[in-house]
Amino acid sequence: MGNAKFKNLLRDRESFFETIFRGEKLYLIIIKLLIISILLFAVYGFVMGIYNSVQQAISSMIKVPVLFYLCLFICYPALFVFNILIGSKLTVGKSLAMILSAYTLIACVLASFAPIAMFFILIGSSYPFLRLLHVAIFTISGIAGMMVLYNGLTLACEYQSIYPKQSLRVFQVWVIIFAFVGSQLAWNLRPFIGNKNLPFQLFRKQESNFYSHIFHTINQFIFGEEQPEKPKPDTTYY
Repeated sequence: MGNAKFKNLLRDRESFFETIFRGEKLYLIIIKLLIISILLFAVYGFVMGIYNSVQQAISSMIKVPVLFYLCLFICYPALFVFNILIGSKLTVGKSLAMILSAYTLIACVLASFAPIAMFFILIGSSYPFLRLLHVAIFTISGIAGMMVLYNGLTLACEYQSIYPKQSLRVFQVWVIIFAFVGSQLAWNLRPFIGNKNLPFQLFRKQESNFYSHIFHTINQFIFGEEQPEKPKPDTTYY
């Protein structure tokens, strides 16, 4: 995927998806989408972790791409099989290329938010605020990417009928499952930011869940963060 095709992905996605439907240099497109998305995910991961230390930045730089692609590895087979059962004519390569296109756009949006995240780190924003900020950025980026993928699948419905309209409903359900799996997987891979009051940890003890943590973080942000006299095991999402 040369510069022209990457610009098409950003500015003329209809033309880009039609290239995928025709199967032109499909595996080359897949490889380049993988490389671009992994690099951009890594950039954002580094910014997340630099709040704590260089060690945490390097750890998060690896964890963010792992998070997205492990989630895809878990969720993609169900989407592909159900689409085949309903009558989709998209091959494994074409459907994977479309999902990777969405991933690349998610990564682009994340990378575009990296300077904003860095600004709030540099001005000394609180740990709860940064956690909520990153959750918001991930949510915005994910929605943007899934909307683009939905539009691409809608286009596939009109392109030689290679994707039946009823499959769009399967995709909508899959997005919800993908979001639940992704959020819980991120919880299991934490920390991404890392609490400055604690030493570097590659992984944290598995406690509670992502959703109770978000409620706790909002409470911390509104009413203030408790500072224990002695370090205790941190059960935060990032």
